[in-house]
Amino acid sequence: MTMMIMIKTLLLTTLLHPSHHHTTHSLSITPKTQSHNTIRGSNKYGTLNNSTILTPSDAAQKVGVLPTKEATKEEWQRAWKLHRGLMKPLHLGDGCRPKDSKLALACLWWKAIAGNDNSSPVHDYSLSYDLLPPVTRWIVSRRVCRFYPRLHHANVEIRTAYLDKALTNVINTIMNDHNNTTTAQQMRKKKIRLVVMGGGYDTRSIKLLEQSLLMQSGDDATITTTQYDLLRKRHNQSQKRRTRWYNRLLQRNKSRHNSNNDDKATTTGNAFFNITSTNYDLEAYELDLPEVVSAKRKLLSSRLFRRRPWLQRRVDEYPKLMEANFNDLNATRKVLEGILFDNQNDDEEREDVTNVILFEGVMIYLDKGVPHALLELCSDVLRKSQDGYTTYNSNTSSSTATLGYLCFADRLENIPGGDEDAAHVEMESTGWELIDFLSKPGLARHMGVARIV
Repeated sequence: MTMMIMIKTLLLTTLLHPSHHHTTHSLSITPKTQSHNTIRGSNKYGTLNNSTILTPSDAAQKVGVLPTKEATKEEWQRAWKLHRGLMKPLHLGDGCRPKDSKLALACLWWKAIAGNDNSSPVHDYSLSYDLLPPVTRWIVSRRVCRFYPRLHHANVEIRTAYLDKALTNVINTIMNDHNNTTTAQQMRKKKIRLVVMGGGYDTRSIKLLEQSLLMQSGDDATITTTQYDLLRKRHNQSQKRRTRWYNRLLQRNKSRHNSNNDDKATTTGNAFFNITSTNYDLEAYELDLPEVVSAKRKLLSSRLFRRRPWLQRRVDEYPKLMEANFNDLNATRKVLEGILFDNQNDDEEREDVTNVILFEGVMIYLDKGVPHALLELCSDVLRKSQDGYTTYNSNTSSSTATLGYLCFADRLENIPGGDEDAAHVEMESTGWELIDFLSKPGLARHMGVARIV
């Protein structure tokens, strides 16, 4: 009871504090309370180098979310300290007790706030929310989340919206290329392999899978009936409520999918509603530090799949969680090669796989020189894993020669501000062709899409 009173008091302090309408300060605030989380370049990537970075309102408008609140530096710092201080009491009695490595746990709560906002393009139907503790998570519930001032969670929402849209566009491009191949190849499902570098407690790969299942259910009445029957076997009242909730989600997805038959992008729902094809199999790997991998594995098995049983019945070790320390480049190379060389000797399998590597907010914690080397490593392993790909597929269209894609919302090296020309130079020097770029305020200020051809 004491804990709940304390949480309510702290929450009300944040929500009810008077607003200040001063000029927006840079979001690149290095918290003193996180001295063990060394942030690369935090002492030289400040306001003096921000002239080429989009303002919060411009960046938000580009990705279709509301801008962050105009607030003083003191408000940002106070919100940060309050949120960090709440982490321990919010997880008291939490059987999973996930480790807050490199702010991964804080980001989970921020993404739960944005994910519960049904007007946001990152709306995830409580997916992130379902990873949170059963009692204390009410403070970011759908009825409460709208009262939070748009500070740190809104800044993270910008990069989440960008990456979701970028991944959607990449998948649509891959499927368009697949549909332009020979009839025999079209009859086989396209295989897309998503490799998330530093997955933390993010749920993007699971959100993508859930949307894929919903789209397949909309196309196949048998799948819909099977999933519904599986849920009906759970007889307690809470499971019945979840069954009705999933049915409503399914119907909502069908109506949006049907309204999008003219191939025009929808303006509501999360970005994954705009994926135009279901003729693909998705495989996902997430690499992170051992303690994060262990904690997330427990969160998925003990919490998420129990709350969303239709996922548990439809997946086989998804996503595949693997331990990696990116500062150790040799060890990271071995992990990546183990993933991407999996079907190296099977030409029939190799020809139908496209890899997508994704970075979000992980490079800022790596040692100097590692982010550049890591991008170079990824492009090198992708090329080696696809040796002979272009020759084997010489009868397909030239666009299918793409060996892999990169989506990122992070801090690249050698780009102090948001200079797109510098981003092109950095990406080309690491073996990538930059095809889209956008800057935003904050630590993970560089967002973009690149490819290897």
